[in-house]
Amino acid sequence: MLSRPSLAQNSLRGTGSVIVHFGGGTMGDAQRIAYSEPFERETGIRVIHQAGVTAGVQRAAILAGAPKHDVANISGGSMAAFEQDNLLLPIDYGFWNERDRAGYDIVPAARLYVPAMLYSMVIAFDAQRYANRSPQSWADVWNARDFPGRRTLAAGANAADGASYEIALLADGVKPEDLYPIDWERALRSLDRIRPEVTKWWANGAESVQLQVDRQATIGSAWNGRIDGANDQGARIGKNWNQGILQWAGWAIPRGVANAENAQKYIAFMSRPEPQARFSEIITYGPTNSLAFNHIPADRAALLPTAPAVKDLQIVQNYTFWNAVDSTGQTGLRRAISEWERWVASRR
Repeated sequence: MLSRPSLAQNSLRGTGSVIVHFGGGTMGDAQRIAYSEPFERETGIRVIHQAGVTAGVQRAAILAGAPKHDVANISGGSMAAFEQDNLLLPIDYGFWNERDRAGYDIVPAARLYVPAMLYSMVIAFDAQRYANRSPQSWADVWNARDFPGRRTLAAGANAADGASYEIALLADGVKPEDLYPIDWERALRSLDRIRPEVTKWWANGAESVQLQVDRQATIGSAWNGRIDGANDQGARIGKNWNQGILQWAGWAIPRGVANAENAQKYIAFMSRPEPQARFSEIITYGPTNSLAFNHIPADRAALLPTAPAVKDLQIVQNYTFWNAVDSTGQTGLRRAISEWERWVASRR
């Protein structure tokens, strides 16, 4: 960790510009309003938004000496590969208020990255059909006798992102602390039990909620933000935070960037609780600094996956496992895909 005089924590003034990953859509609006515009006003540094790219494209650009962004947004599942290959600059915490770094109590702010947002794969269900009794656990999702209706879960080819392996094990009675390493055979046996009830294994987040909007499925898995977005458009999809799988993406500074100091300042600004609170008021991604909840209205906080009342109900996904190479020579991410392909082929 780099160090600076404490005066730096009180001033992020600078000159020039910084090129920042831009999420687009509602996320882009939230980023612009909560982070970029107030950062420009405070610091005098111009923010240039540039559309996000896949981890593979970002990696290739860094290796070529031409990173796409000064401030990159990288999924938690991909971050380890960037770390292992020394593609990121250390975060300069001398620009931060010390209490803000301590506020990162779910996923810590690390040497090479800072958690950007948290979201959760949760139980999603038809709020009208199950108004009197709704599913409270993944075991309930597997219980078609007491909770009849068609199901939808992520295809296993989504690997860590879809969380279906963790979900299947939780439904089979595995305790959260025993989820990792994934027991592939047990997870697939559990998926065997629910397979007859699954109308479709969804491929992406939009499909996960659209299947419920279209009444093709009444219970399944979906990201909390997708559920809230659908409900904002008139859907009535309920969610239960219990046994939700907390996932995250992070801010990082690629090696070879032209505006490294301004990138450090932008990340430091985003660490503060006030802009994080504004961000979460616009989109239901959880703040990574828990102090932000001091600035978020209670009714809004209740929608967020890192709210004090619900964060302990969930399980933080173990990206170390997903990126580790096992005895077969595959990472967990690759193993999930090969196991899924084998399982699908064997049951045709």
